Amino acid sequence: MGEQVSPPVDFPIYGLDWGWRGPRWLDFFEGRPGEPVWALWLGHREEGSEHGVRVGTLPRDRYDTALSPRSGDPLVAVAFSAAFGLINLTLPDGSVPRPDGLIPAMVEHAEEQAKRHAQWPRVAWDIGGRWAQASIWSFAGAWAGFTDLLDDAYLVAIGIGVQPEGMRLVPVGSNAKNYGIDLAAPLDATELARQRHLRPDTWLPPPRRDAFHADQLALVPGTRQRPSPVPR
Repeated sequence: MGEQVSPPVDFPIYGLDWGWRGPRWLDFFEGRPGEPVWALWLGHREEGSEHGVRVGTLPRDRYDTALSPRSGDPLVAVAFSAAFGLINLTLPDGSVPRPDGLIPAMVEHAEEQAKRHAQWPRVAWDIGGRWAQASIWSFAGAWAGFTDLLDDAYLVAIGIGVQPEGMRLVPVGSNAKNYGIDLAAPLDATELARQRHLRPDTWLPPPRRDAFHADQLALVPGTRQRPSPVPR
């Protein structure tokens, strides 16, 4: 296999329930080339709008081995995955000038919030028919959250323009084709990029494309006010 290719998915993956109307796609995957991936993310965009949800499935044992500290709270890494994803998805278009030091400051902010995940507000999610508590962090007009209900995986979601309360996630299983995924085929980053180029609707625009949100600008180095530790 080439440098950009990983083995086929070997764990159950989750997406929004089938009542969701709109494009679905394989957003991206995480792992070392040639080795089984430790996270797979699916995209969902609401029909006729720029709202949507990214859902990540993180197989527990593999994710803990790859990214969690040897001691301490393994959920910090999961919370950071959610928070970092939110930081990325809320960035305005690349044509908007980036204030000096803002990107590192936002990453640092995400790290700080991940360490405080026990203070994040809780909502209820339906995971394959079982209700679970999910921890939610809001930032820059969007939100990110996670749950550790499942024994074999962490589930992470990032939402833009939709409410986190009552979100319903289900195993994708044989419906993987609705995301353009062949579960028996290797994961190929080059092929994924080609498919996304052919489907311009398979991405989630940020809440604001033409300017930074106040939450982001408050993190510019030298700014007096910063967002509260746990935005409500």
